[in-house]
Amino acid sequence: MQHLISIELMKHFLALFFLLFVSVSFAQNTGLIVGKVLDKELGNTPLAFANVSVKGTSINATSDVSGMFLFENLKDGSYTLVCNFPGYETKEINVKVDSVNPTEIKLSLNAFTLAQIETASVESPSEEKVLKQTTSLN
Repeated sequence: MQHLISIELMKHFLALFFLLFVSVSFAQNTGLIVGKVLDKELGNTPLAFANVSVKGTSINATSDVSGMFLFENLKDGSYTLVCNFPGYETKEINVKVDSVNPTEIKLSLNAFTLAQIETASVESPSEEKVLKQTTSLN
């Protein structure tokens, strides 16, 4: 009888060991990136609704009203983040992610500056004469 109990106990132990081994081998080391998008020309004020993506993937996020964004469940390794917003220069930054510490970054974007704007208008539909005006913004 004791021999049967020890065999049953051994089966339960082996099943538990197998489940533990399988769960550890499927566990992945993942980290996260916490960031903030800022408007450099306005004294690093938060820039809401900027698009931030992980280059070469379909992973992306949008900054909230305080400029914050978050990427979760990223495998340990190096990534390139691409940040863009209409009217601002696109910025790329290389980051390293590890599962131990969150990666914290700040992205300061510069607004486009225009040297001059050229406008054109037609006096009337029947005339092909075009009036051009160039305005310097400096």
